[in-house]
Amino acid sequence: MNFFRNNRLIYPFLFFLFLPFLSHAIDIDIVNVRPSLYMKLKEKGLNEDEIKKIFSDDRITLYPEILEKKGKGINYLSPRFGLLSKKSIKKGKRILEEKADILKKIERSYNVDKEVLVAIYRIETNFGSYLGNYSIFNALLTLTLLENRRSGWAEDELVNLIVLSRLYKKDIFSIKGSWAGAFGICQFVPTAFLNHAVDGDNNGTIDLFNFHDAMSSIANYLKNHGWERGNQEKMKKAVWHYNHCDNYVKAVFLYARAIKNRKST
Repeated sequence: MNFFRNNRLIYPFLFFLFLPFLSHAIDIDIVNVRPSLYMKLKEKGLNEDEIKKIFSDDRITLYPEILEKKGKGINYLSPRFGLLSKKSIKKGKRILEEKADILKKIERSYNVDKEVLVAIYRIETNFGSYLGNYSIFNALLTLTLLENRRSGWAEDELVNLIVLSRLYKKDIFSIKGSWAGAFGICQFVPTAFLNHAVDGDNNGTIDLFNFHDAMSSIANYLKNHGWERGNQEKMKKAVWHYNHCDNYVKAVFLYARAIKNRKST
């Protein structure tokens, strides 16, 4: 990478030219490649040495293949997704029973139906069984550096990921999640974490891989986005904010009703 460092004027061009072929650890001169990212990090209080340390870490790599992925268009009600299958409904009802004390406490605190919380848990990660195995730092870095329609959004999420890692003393490269930068069993992106995640079990830390914290955070998110129990329009709108997809909203409420009304077999 010395050639790039000694030719700063053409560095950004060559970086993007060869970026799709890079699969090994890379050292990024973020000042030249993405000056807006650099300035946002400075505005958040990071100094030169901190920024350099992050972007010269040998765990940095890029995932150009994720540019082909789409976050919308999933048919949550298809037989393949299996949301309303007997097995899926039985598992949801079992969670309502096994986690009854936690869910009732959250329901009382936020006035959000426990069945809706479990529905989102099922749809987002299939009850925690599919969390994603991407480094969310590297995923968001890829979406930031390789120009695409998500670049501006990804840059802001990357900044907030760095902010939360400093705030909560987390190893930024150890957080695994989806290709789109969401993590935990409730699949929050960094901005959602900073704005809506809560310490549900009051143990002094927020862990979105912990059931109590994650379900409390979903409830808090919905409440903060206008959830009003009994008001169908406001309830649906709050869930829509969670995932801007009408099909997602429909699936959440159908599943919530199914696990509430149908008997486990």
